[in-house]
Amino acid sequence: MEKLKLAAGMTGEQKRYAVEAALLLGFQTETATFPVITADGEIPVPKNMEELKALWKKSTGEVPEEYESASKHTGPIFDLDFRKEKGLETMLQKGDFLKDENQDLLPDVLDVKIVLPEDADDAMLVAACNLAWRFGMETTGYKGNITADAAYTGNRLVLEKAEQTELVREKEGESVKVSLRGDGEELIAFTSSLCMEFPQINGQRSWKDLLMDMVDDFVLRSADGQLAALKAMQKEQTGEYEVYGSPLWNDTQKKEAGDAKIYNYKSGQKMYEKVYELPWEVEVFEKLLEEKVYPQIRKGSKVKITGAVSENIKVRQKIKEKIEDRIQMLGAKPEDTSVICAYKQGYSWIVEEMLPVMKEAQADQVEIYFKPFLPEDQTDWLDENGATPSYHNLNADTPDKWYDLPIRYLQELYPVEDILVKELGIERDKVIFKAYEGEEDITYLCKGIKDEKVCCEDTYKAVWSERPYMDEYPQMGKVHPATGYVKAEIDGQEVFYQTVRTDMEEIWDVYQKEVLPDCRRYIEEKTGGKISADLQPFFHDLRLDVTASEPDYATGSREDLISSLDALHEDMYFVGSDYFKNYGVKKADVMLDAPGLILPVIHEKEGRPVFKVTLTEPLKEEACIVKDGKTVLLQRKREEADAWIRAISWENDNFTFHIRTNGVQSNVLHTYSTLWSKGVLAECESVAAGTKLLFESEQGEIQYVALTPEREEKPKTKRIEEIDLHEHELIGYDTYREIIEELKQVPGIEVFRTAVSYTGRELYAVWIKPEYEGYLSMTKRISRIPGEMINARHHANEVSSTNAAFILIKKLLTEDVYKDLPDKLNLVIVPMENVDGAAIHYELQKEHPTWKFHVARFNSLGKEFYYEHFQQDTIHSEAMGLTRIYDRYVPDMIVDNHGVPSHEWEQQFSGYTSPSYKGFWLPRSLLYGYFWYVTNPEYKDNYPVNKVMEDVIADKIAEYPEMRELNREWSAQFEKYAHAWMPKLFPANYYKEMINYWIPFAADPNHRYPSIRFP
Repeated sequence: MEKLKLAAGMTGEQKRYAVEAALLLGFQTETATFPVITADGEIPVPKNMEELKALWKKSTGEVPEEYESASKHTGPIFDLDFRKEKGLETMLQKGDFLKDENQDLLPDVLDVKIVLPEDADDAMLVAACNLAWRFGMETTGYKGNITADAAYTGNRLVLEKAEQTELVREKEGESVKVSLRGDGEELIAFTSSLCMEFPQINGQRSWKDLLMDMVDDFVLRSADGQLAALKAMQKEQTGEYEVYGSPLWNDTQKKEAGDAKIYNYKSGQKMYEKVYELPWEVEVFEKLLEEKVYPQIRKGSKVKITGAVSENIKVRQKIKEKIEDRIQMLGAKPEDTSVICAYKQGYSWIVEEMLPVMKEAQADQVEIYFKPFLPEDQTDWLDENGATPSYHNLNADTPDKWYDLPIRYLQELYPVEDILVKELGIERDKVIFKAYEGEEDITYLCKGIKDEKVCCEDTYKAVWSERPYMDEYPQMGKVHPATGYVKAEIDGQEVFYQTVRTDMEEIWDVYQKEVLPDCRRYIEEKTGGKISADLQPFFHDLRLDVTASEPDYATGSREDLISSLDALHEDMYFVGSDYFKNYGVKKADVMLDAPGLILPVIHEKEGRPVFKVTLTEPLKEEACIVKDGKTVLLQRKREEADAWIRAISWENDNFTFHIRTNGVQSNVLHTYSTLWSKGVLAECESVAAGTKLLFESEQGEIQYVALTPEREEKPKTKRIEEIDLHEHELIGYDTYREIIEELKQVPGIEVFRTAVSYTGRELYAVWIKPEYEGYLSMTKRISRIPGEMINARHHANEVSSTNAAFILIKKLLTEDVYKDLPDKLNLVIVPMENVDGAAIHYELQKEHPTWKFHVARFNSLGKEFYYEHFQQDTIHSEAMGLTRIYDRYVPDMIVDNHGVPSHEWEQQFSGYTSPSYKGFWLPRSLLYGYFWYVTNPEYKDNYPVNKVMEDVIADKIAEYPEMRELNREWSAQFEKYAHAWMPKLFPANYYKEMINYWIPFAADPNHRYPSIRFP
């Protein structure tokens, strides 16, 4: 880096030109080493304005045609700094001196002057040039000079000669005065270190972040502050203390707390538990035969018994064998005994009854006719838009509406084509689905064809029951889950027929009629009937333990399943969520979308179903300290305390940060500083060892010294090839944290924490770091090159994106083709955003590794937390991660990697498909995309940029034969079972063998997606 040349005997005017030159050069600089003016510098200090202007190197980049800057489209922008008072921590960031007036998150106005004394010596000049250079690096625009004379009264940095080297901030009316004091080499060393390091701490955190965390400590929101408050109280009063605190208390802190008992105040305590033992459909089925059928059988009769129960084939085979044994014991002859699965009856009938017949007949083509599932007297197929989820199933007032689709009984056949193709040895186009238009009262007609002639055919009528989608809100419409039946014929005459409720129906009745109303009554009792969204969560979790005997097996095609239990898990979660949303709207005109965790835990076991319901609620509503059974200290609001850097001094080549506080008791401040010096506080990790903090009371009359202790720093010498990234395994939260800790030791990346979730789990981001010397200005880097954020696992049951994120990081660090990427792209990767959901998913999948588990889609309170992005504060604190990254890196593009189940998403108690996600019944392809774009004329250039990206992605995917073929296979399934029948509900916008959806919106500063919110 070329520096300014410090000449001997410079006049006052030359010194001012030197400072102006430092500003201009810094404005054009992305990285710098300090000091920036030295005796052996290469750049002469300009003598006049012409020479100063000559230092400006105009950009050679072409401005795109019709480009419009952000300044012409200012709009509201979020501000994460909730503190009332700001200090020196913002001097070199957005704040009083560096202002963001065009609302693009980057400073564009420099509102400060440097007042250099007429008799300023070389040390003062170097100090002034250092800071001018840094100011230039931190803004995207400035006007006029940065130097001013002593009479200037606006925002100013005033250099003063003094023995004590320090930077002191004070308010003077509407302006801010910062006094830079010192002399000689100490002053040069101080400002050089300041400009090289400040305000960054520990990688990508800044002093502003640390001070906001300290405020949270002082109001009892965090473990550090809770420990400090406890120790202060223990010192003054003996007693039995209990702390209901943060989930982040570590073992060292608990040991420091002495005899005090430490609890996570968000932990669940049981409020009630109920167990329901229900009849087993198999026993009901067999009892009906014993009581109603077997007494009618006479010796020598021919007896045909058929039926359906929602059981696996092993259980149904036992039933069949018992029936035939019983008939034979009665001296009669069993004929064509059949017990198919009540769940997905069409699939069971085709595979178990028709396939053997067609196989024997050597059918080379199969035609399956299904009857459209429509209310009586309705013939129109209502085809709604299903490209994106509707998310909320609210305010329906159509009690006769059917949730089920017209293709309901085609859906129940899936994935029968794969089975027929495999077992009959025929091509896929030889399996043909058609809508049945005849008059017979049937559900299915199946024809086996050989040599263009029908070689076998039969019909089947599926059995279903009708019920409201939600019992308490019948106006929402009706659903039609499968039910069982038993039918007996003796000598060709039907002698008995009766439906048999499945175990799933029995469980669902209890859920609708007792479990959900019980929970509602509990909430009303707890709140006194005054319901509001800000009282959420109402409970810790509503655990739904179900043990039932049901079909749950893989079909052998792709990852397809036949599992009524997986479907029940989805129904329980989503219908439960809809229940509380609708309850909130009806009761208080608010949508309750975070009532607490609705957690189905389902087990498959032969025998009678058991349903155990347990409701827990948090130990406390907020953090507190209890002494001798009485609450003596409660968590406060953030605005009740403050912390800011009033001054920075320099002693023995180290900084001392003078932190002024407000709203903090002196005894707490004392214990906080003592614990800091002992290294007990987690926040110590943010600050370099040896750094001194001086905590000051509100008026500064009391001061407590804290010295950051030494700690072991792990060197960044690990090669990423040495790390087990679990590339082909499901990565749960614990494994993710292990990988993150190892990645912290890998050079070429910066790994940093972005947020802590509601339950205390940590979110991390990985910045692909450029090689540079000295200080790097993110303002200039962001302005010079495009930025991208890749976000993974927002919906935690969409698991593969975490693996993909780690694999991508490895690829970028090890392949030569990406060596120069950091010089072309500012890339941040978030391997796991929904850490609480990931933990829930990992536990559930231990028993059922292939289930969908949409309970883990949202967070631990059941909240779709992207609604909480770009907020200053939220209890859904995992949402702060993306917000902080956006604030710090201002990405031009966000790739939000999602996923869909690798098998059908069915919910038989919701109309077979999830009401809010109807279009997502089947995967559309292996890989498909969404482009959310703005339609405003002023942002018309956003669209073609997205189209170029679409091309690049499609072409790259096409280069991989395996991916291309899987895309084709899944697209063909989606076409055959869904899109061909209901193209609006199941849209398929094909482009170069990919499916992409283009979602238009007008720019909206309150939209949930950044591309629409910040176009």
